[in-house]
This record gives sequence, structure tokens and C-alpha cells, in this order.
Amino acid sequence: MIASAPGQPGQPGQPGQSGQSGQSGHTLAEMLVALALMLGVVLAVAMMAAQTQRLARTQPEVLDMQQRARVALDLIARDLRSVGAGVDRGPATGPLHGAFAPLWPRRVGRVRADATGVARADAITLVAVPDTVAQTTVAEAVTGSPATLWVQPGSHCSPGRPACGITRGMALALFDGAGRVDLLDVERVDGSMVTVRALGASSGSFPPGAVVTEVVIRGYFHDATARQLRYFDGDGTDQPIVDGVAELTLTYFGSTDPPVAPRPPAGQENCLYDAAGHRRALPVLPAGADGLAELPLALFTDGPWCGAGATTFDADLLRVRRVRVRLRLEPMSIGGRRPPDYEVVVDVAPRNLALQAGGIA
Repeated sequence: MIASAPGQPGQPGQPGQSGQSGQSGHTLAEMLVALALMLGVVLAVAMMAAQTQRLARTQPEVLDMQQRARVALDLIARDLRSVGAGVDRGPATGPLHGAFAPLWPRRVGRVRADATGVARADAITLVAVPDTVAQTTVAEAVTGSPATLWVQPGSHCSPGRPACGITRGMALALFDGAGRVDLLDVERVDGSMVTVRALGASSGSFPPGAVVTEVVIRGYFHDATARQLRYFDGDGTDQPIVDGVAELTLTYFGSTDPPVAPRPPAGQENCLYDAAGHRRALPVLPAGADGLAELPLALFTDGPWCGAGATTFDADLLRVRRVRVRLRLEPMSIGGRRPPDYEVVVDVAPRNLALQAGGIA
């Protein structure tokens, strides 16, 4: 029998030998930590991808709502800025609110007009005189609902145009400077005789010398059923201009002091003065931080009432100096993930309402 020498390499049980490989491995805790970190990174990337996808789907809707809001506000603000522009030619000149309130918080006109005692936060009718030579007075008294006007050619009118530039299809305002006003549509012109059609019930009779002028009538209202902002002109035009409108709210601010015009001729009365020429009692309103008073809609429905017929208005409408327009639009997409509604607010101070109104003179 052959015996190996003590300490010979390769033999088990000898000093300096081991049965292990000598390499170290990962513990279970280390593997769990690594797995958790990897899952966290994957989750973060997945969330970023989902958010990017949501933005990609909703951003066009947000941009669309912003564009629709811009269109709506541009139109309303444009007409609010010009409301009340008055006559600047002929024997009677001045801003319209020296004779009547050139805005109503309701629909006024021939079609779907609101009752005269109504004040709405979602509708407005505006009247302004454009840059026109069609500004003159009536030569004869107008009695009852006007069908024919005999106009007086003014010194500014062309000698060959006895109707002073009034043409068929033109919108007119006939007013006397004491609060009465009729809105009319011209059907025919024959010399100085103008055949007209009233856009609503007439205010009554007008004396010789009452002002007749071309006007622009623009109105806006919210159709809650169709969810549209719609435009009308006091006559037959009534059309949508912006879809997806969830809400239109108009808020009014104005003078704290009662109005002083229009003032009727001596011996006559109106909503602001009695027959003796004494001012009727109207409250002084508390001023806000900007010096104007907020005018709640209830203030436009309690009188005293000015004018008559379809254009009757509350005397407090003569206080208006600023209008706040608030629009809320909704996404047009159906189903899926939708962005929140888009809301925008703008204040408009009509420059003509800020002019001193001492009455049409």
C-alpha cells in the first residue's frame, strides 16, 4: 500500500484546504432593495408617459376653449366700448344716455323680446350711433306707432338727399330727449318721407324736432339649452356665434349719485323730474373701492320707469359706467378624459357712458 506524504496538495483533510469556492453572493435584503428601486423608476416613467398622453389629448381642447372665449369677449367688449355713442351733427348733439339708457339688461326688439320689467344677467341689448350723416330731426309730430316720418334736412345734409342719408334697411332711433325712444327699421324712402316699421311697441307720440338718427343695435344672450352665445340685432337676425358656452354673467357698476339727465321740457315730467322741475328722490348708493357702486339686477326692476313701450327702462340704468363680463366655456369633446371648464372675466368701461350727460342739446 502506498501512502501519500503529509501535506501533499490535493488531498482532503489536510491542513490549509477548504471545501468552499471562496466567492461572496447577494443577500435577500439587497435584492429586495434593488427590485424596489427598479420598480420606482419604472412607475415614475409610466406616470410621466400617462401624463404626457393626457396632456396630448386635452391640450387641444384647452386651446379651443381659449380661442372661443377670445372670440366671444372680443365681440361683446367691442360693442360695449361703443355703446351710447351719440349724435354729433345737426341741431341736437350729445351722448345717447343724455336722452335715454342705451343698454338694457334683456332682449329688446321685434323678435323674442323680454318683458319690460325683466333684468337678466345673461342678456344685453346695446345701441350706438355709428359714424354717419343720417342724423336729423322730424319736421312734423309723430303720433302713435310710427309708420311715416317726415324728416327735416339739416345743414350738414347733402342738398340732393332730402332724407339726410337715411336709406332702406337702416336701423333708426327716434327720441325726444326726455326718456322716450323708438327703435325703427326703414322700409322705404321717398324724398323726405321715410316709411318705417317699429321694432317693438311704440313709446307714443313725439313732437316736431325729435331726433332721428341711424343706430347700430347689437344684442347678446346665453341660450342655456343649446349652450351657445347668440347674437341678435333687434329685428330678424338671431344666430349663434360661440358653441360650448356653459355660462354668461353680466354684472353692472355705476355712479353712486342719481342721474340728472334726461330732463324734460318745462311743465312736463319724466322718471327723474316732476312737472314742476323738481328731481325725484333716488338713493345715493355706497361706493366700492374704485368709487363705483355695484348695481344689482333688482335695482333695474323697481322703477322709477322711463319712457314707454318696448324700450321702457329703469332710471338706475342711467347710472351704468362699467360692465363685467364673465364667460365659462366647456370642452366640446364627448366622453373620455375632459379638461375642466375654462372661465374668463373682463371689465369694460364704455367711454360714452363716462361722458357728462346733461341731456341732448
